[in-house]
Amino acid sequence: MSDASEQAEAHAQLWKSQMQGDFNPGYTRTNMPSPEARLANASEYAAYQLGQINRNIARLVDILEKHEG
Repeated sequence: MSDASEQAEAHAQLWKSQMQGDFNPGYTRTNMPSPEARLANASEYAAYQLGQINRNIARLVDILEKHEG
């Protein structure tokens, strides 16, 4: 694996672990990003979480439909 692809994989793993945990942007008074960056971060997290909820509901519906059938 090349350095670029290893870095991309590491970045993807870090992003996924941050999205799967509780929302904690880690901002402090000294490293506060712009309001636009904070909004983008929160929106991305919310979108990921909604996607996870949607997948879980779809799995539950499948299980219930199989159970009824």
